[in-house]
Amino acid sequence: MFATMLTQLTLAHSNLISPMPRNAVDRTLEPWSDPVWGPGSLPHNASCPHPINFTSPTQPAHRCWGCTCVNGTEPCMVAQTCVWFSNGCSIGCAACDSGADSNPNKRDRCKSGMRATNNDPFYRTYNRNVTAFSAADWTRWNPWRAPGAAPVHDPCGMAGGSPHWQATGLSFIDTKHAKQGALGSVVLPKAPTGVEWKAGSKVEAKWNVRANHGGGYSYRLCSAKEKLTEVCFQRTPMRFANNTQLEWSNGTRRAIEGRFLTSAGNSPPNSQWAMNPLPYSDDHMAPTFPNPCGDEPVDRMKNDTGRCSGRFPWDVSIVDELVVPSGLPAGEYVLGFRYDCEATAQVWSSCADIEIS
Repeated sequence: MFATMLTQLTLAHSNLISPMPRNAVDRTLEPWSDPVWGPGSLPHNASCPHPINFTSPTQPAHRCWGCTCVNGTEPCMVAQTCVWFSNGCSIGCAACDSGADSNPNKRDRCKSGMRATNNDPFYRTYNRNVTAFSAADWTRWNPWRAPGAAPVHDPCGMAGGSPHWQATGLSFIDTKHAKQGALGSVVLPKAPTGVEWKAGSKVEAKWNVRANHGGGYSYRLCSAKEKLTEVCFQRTPMRFANNTQLEWSNGTRRAIEGRFLTSAGNSPPNSQWAMNPLPYSDDHMAPTFPNPCGDEPVDRMKNDTGRCSGRFPWDVSIVDELVVPSGLPAGEYVLGFRYDCEATAQVWSSCADIEIS
């Protein structure tokens, strides 16, 4: 019964790990600062003393069910970063509707009529074997099917994904810093990371999947002098240096072949997006999805099994090498991480402060 409930309610959650995002503002508060239940521990522990509560917005069992992840051999202080997102977002819509039926999403939520632009199975992460626009192609209205074209509540995410609390597998817990429905660009304070990138250089960023529903992602920049809007971030998309690695909790890494989508159908046009390299445990797509660990076994019907399992990959992070656009004026910038889901009508967002020299 518990497993069935989890499957129905859990949402896709992802978060920027490095540079440290503003969204991790709660990392110094309990329970996220707790050395036992906080950084360095798995989000769910079999010895959890309390059952997970799917009906209470306060979720008293949150100590055992959170955004904790791994960051090499160091604690991953992400707090509630993976619960800043936009819910109810279809491509072509003017706004997200925050609907609770976003996972999975099988409809054009605003009846915009926009047609998916990402239809090549090579770049698909879910339901890969069906013909695009056929009756079986039920993901065609979701964000990854036209990267960047779905609206968002806020480019730095909305606390809890919707203005009002909804029953999900992982809900936002109100703190002194932010409450359900808060807009990240408004309430999250500037959080200097000490990260300095040189214009034109290659740099590294890292992110983690908390629960995987396919899709892909992009990194963007907005000057800290400007208002943080989706328009501002879309003006300066970053490109990938074609060097992707997986990193495990013991600090070991493995280079993998990334898949990068550059298309006129992306927003902005010809911006570069990376496909999530980790397969989900869905048995329709598992036979055709490349395993980044080659022949190593993956039990896609169980959580976090195999070194490249993509079901709930708490033990593995994705490390991207990026190219800082040349010619950028020196100064303070905000790095935006946008993750467009494929199976759900959801977009995950994180924002981090950096300097460019």
